[in-house]
Parts: sequence; C-alpha cells; structure tokens
Amino acid sequence: MSVILTIDASSLLCSVALNINGELVWNTEEQPRRHAQRLLPMIDDILADSGISRHQLDGLAFGRGPGSFTGIRIAVSVAQGLALGLDLPVCGVSSLETVALAAASNDETASKVLAIMDAHMGEVFWGQFDVIDGMTQAGGVEQVGSPELCLTQASEFGGLLAGDGLSLAPFSELNSAYATIQPEARIMAALADREWNNGNFGSPDNQLPVYLRNSVAWKKLDEQPSLLKRN
Repeated sequence: MSVILTIDASSLLCSVALNINGELVWNTEEQPRRHAQRLLPMIDDILADSGISRHQLDGLAFGRGPGSFTGIRIAVSVAQGLALGLDLPVCGVSSLETVALAAASNDETASKVLAIMDAHMGEVFWGQFDVIDGMTQAGGVEQVGSPELCLTQASEFGGLLAGDGLSLAPFSELNSAYATIQPEARIMAALADREWNNGNFGSPDNQLPVYLRNSVAWKKLDEQPSLLKRN
C-alpha cells in the first residue's frame, strides 16, 4: 500500500492526482500559460482536502513529456523540488502513453493505440502502444516529425487513434473520436502505480524530461513564470 502523488503540466491542462492506497482523488484545470502559478496550489489543495501531509507521501510521479516544453520543465522542477525536500523517490511517466491509456479505457476491445499529440511548430509527437489486460505498454519508439510523416503510419494503423494531434488538418479524414484527449494526472496515476509496483521509482536526478526535439527556442529567464507566484 502506498500514497503516490502524480502531477502533469505537459498540455493545456494542469492536473494533479493522489493515489491513497488504491483510492484515487484528482483535480484538473485547463490553464494555458498558468501552470507555474497553479500547480503548487493545486498540490496543496488536494493534500489538504484528502487529509494527507507531504510527509505521508511515498513517491511522486510527473508527466515527463513529450508535450509543452515549458509545462514539462515546470513539472520536473516541482517534482525534483518536492522529492529532494521530502526525500521521495520519483518516476517520470510518458504523456503519449497517458493519452493512449485514456483512449483504451474507453474501448474494451482495443488491442493497440496510436497516440498523436500536437507538437506545434508544424510537427506532431506520436507513439504506438499495445493494450494488454486493460493496461498499455510501449510498442515502439516515441517520435516527433511532420504530420504528413505521422499520417503514413496512422492511415494504415489497425487500432485506436487518440490525441489532440488528430484535430490538425492533415488528419481530417481519419477517425477523430478521441481527438480531445490530452495527458491528465488521473489517468497517468495508473501508469505511476504500475511503475511503483515494478520498482521503477528512483532518484529525481535520474528521472529526466523527454522533449524528443534536440533544440528549442526557450524564453528568456525574465520571461519565465515564477513557480513561487501565487494567485
């Protein structure tokens, strides 16, 4: 039995989830550009509402990406700060796999999912995941590239398609029933629980973000939102 906090800021959503010995509570907000202001207060609120102190946490999981570069950095910073301060083991969880699991959870017949996320800058992230006994597992390497490149795989894919990348024009002729799915901590928590049971939580220094891109145009330091700023 364990108490695991999961946080995600890799999309327009800002979300937290708390798994208390198998009982899940969560909060999700659509907060574009305000992840830094909202993530810490949301963590404090969910802990207070659940009657759990930070010192009762056994581990911390975070959305490692791919996704919003700024959002991922915020989640990593918060996870590392809390983990170091509380001496907690940490685990990064794939944002693409979270999208895939959300879709699979809505279709009991699904055997595989191709998750496609809008990467902006004219590109998409994508990854294939197999579904075994209701849980996903990676079926290939996560990728980034042009929508047209991804479309060559998606158009011949025999499983579910999911993720906000499907809302882009090149995918307009494909089934977009799951095009509104974004990474969310309440779904990610199930993957975090699997990783906890498999002994994959560890030092925060060894849990790195996954950007997939080699270069990014970062904002100047004075343009970055402060993690300490509250409402």
